[in-house]
Amino acid sequence: MQQQPRLPLWFLVVNWALILFAFLLGTYLGSQRRTQVPEPQRTAFELVYNEVLDSYIEPQDKRELVERAISGMVDGLDKYSRYIPPVDVPEYVEATDGNYEGIGAILQSHGDTVVVHYPLPEGPAAAAGLLPGDELMAVDDEQLDTKEERTNISKLLRGPANSSVQLRIRRPDGEHTITVARGSVRIPCVKWTHMIDPDQGIGYLHLTGFHSTAAQQMFDAIESLEEQGELRGLIIDLRNDGGGSLDQCIAIARAFIPEGIITTQKKREPQPDEVYRARSHECRWPELPLVMLVNEHSASASEVLSGALQDHKRAVVVGKRTHGKGYVNTVFSWENYDFKLKLTTGSYRTPNGRNIERNHSTSATPADKDKGGIAPDVEVTLTNDEFLAMTNTLRAMEPPKQFLAGYEAVAKKHDFEIERPPTPTTDKQLKAAVEALK
Repeated sequence: MQQQPRLPLWFLVVNWALILFAFLLGTYLGSQRRTQVPEPQRTAFELVYNEVLDSYIEPQDKRELVERAISGMVDGLDKYSRYIPPVDVPEYVEATDGNYEGIGAILQSHGDTVVVHYPLPEGPAAAAGLLPGDELMAVDDEQLDTKEERTNISKLLRGPANSSVQLRIRRPDGEHTITVARGSVRIPCVKWTHMIDPDQGIGYLHLTGFHSTAAQQMFDAIESLEEQGELRGLIIDLRNDGGGSLDQCIAIARAFIPEGIITTQKKREPQPDEVYRARSHECRWPELPLVMLVNEHSASASEVLSGALQDHKRAVVVGKRTHGKGYVNTVFSWENYDFKLKLTTGSYRTPNGRNIERNHSTSATPADKDKGGIAPDVEVTLTNDEFLAMTNTLRAMEPPKQFLAGYEAVAKKHDFEIERPPTPTTDKQLKAAVEALK
């Protein structure tokens, strides 16, 4: 067997010296990054913390005290930054991602009975064969006899993906037991996709938020409109859309803008600005006439998208001046820690350099309040009653087309009206949007 030559002593010494130097350098840089709490505030915090634990009239939980202190530090920065404690992380993730773990079905109590209105398409309940009109009698052998049990039905049905739940249901032909394998359920963020004026080829869709699949949902919706006939114009309703993922916003903008800047993100000095640009190969509808329908509750990504399309003259903006939420929020998380930190780290500008952030303070002058946000090309104001009617319509879940007939039968049996899309005859902002396209 051939013997391997020995490494020289100088090589071993230098190698270990380099390893030691790298370790010390990393330790130093880490200490520089982790700034210590300054005195006397650090001592003051400890003194107050201990005194509250020892002397407050009601006993306090140590962890909850510290959680409140951290929240106070972040909440005082601005109205967008937020500390998200571990207990609130699942709800926060569900709200921002647009997904939850459960069976994916819309149910409602009618008298003493829990009735399936419809399962969500491609969800676990639909795959297991649950149908509109199914009456739920028990969940995992737990009877639904009391009002409290029927009210808390969603808690019984939700659970980790890949776990199973047994449902005992009643149908006209008798009782059945269905086992549903829970999974990740996608909450639709594109609703009311339909041809609002088939003769003129005008399509309509409402985007509720920029969730993790918003761009693909929108593209699927537009393709479904194109399958119904020639699409000559599209109304994208962003009213009451509070925003969400910037990545999804940029992907949607690139589908309509062939070239140029979409938005610029201003960061803290001395960090350079981050510029997001259109990509010609991602532009799918470069000439499709567009109207963006917005109001005072359209915020963040809704404003970035509307501002980009308006500056590039790709869309007419109709409605009311948008909310004016131009700050960039970054969500931080750390390995081995369950909390999250939502922190303001920059601000958005439109392609023409307009600052989206709007001064909402009570001390702001009328001139200041007119700055920021996205001003509509066609302004249409709603009365309070009209606004409430519009909000109730947009808030409702759109019934899936494949279960619509069954859902209508459920509504007839239990005597309630099913959800309907907004129409130009009942919504004057939508009427103005249709007129702008024509």
